[in-house]
Amino acid sequence: MPLSMAHASDEAEGMTYSPKYKQFEAPHEHVPQYFTMDKVVVNFRGEGKAKFLAVDFKFMSYYPQVVETEMEYLRPILKNDIDRVLRNQTYSKLKTPTGPDELRAEVLKVAREILEKHDIYPDLLEDVYLDRFVMQ
Repeated sequence: MPLSMAHASDEAEGMTYSPKYKQFEAPHEHVPQYFTMDKVVVNFRGEGKAKFLAVDFKFMSYYPQVVETEMEYLRPILKNDIDRVLRNQTYSKLKTPTGPDELRAEVLKVAREILEKHDIYPDLLEDVYLDRFVMQ
């Protein structure tokens, strides 16, 4: 289940949102598009059990312009802020059954904040997925 709660009827016709945000053409098809972050490897708070955290993220939106253009422009900011989130994680938190999903929610929140700061409606970014999640 996606972390956001957008309505399918809104997505099929295109979302309407405040004109203070950059406006995008409604998607022609209800097909998810993905923005892949470069491989992320950071030192984190491994608590003596691990030293490195390696995560690959894919961000999903139904708006191709968001993932193909806007997020590409914001790649350095996304990388910086997501690296900061990852460095502050702890082994004991991430090893729990809900740890990876809590991390996904936190990363999605950070990415949406970055979009909003750059006048892009944050809810156009639907979800984030973990392609790889390794602690060692």
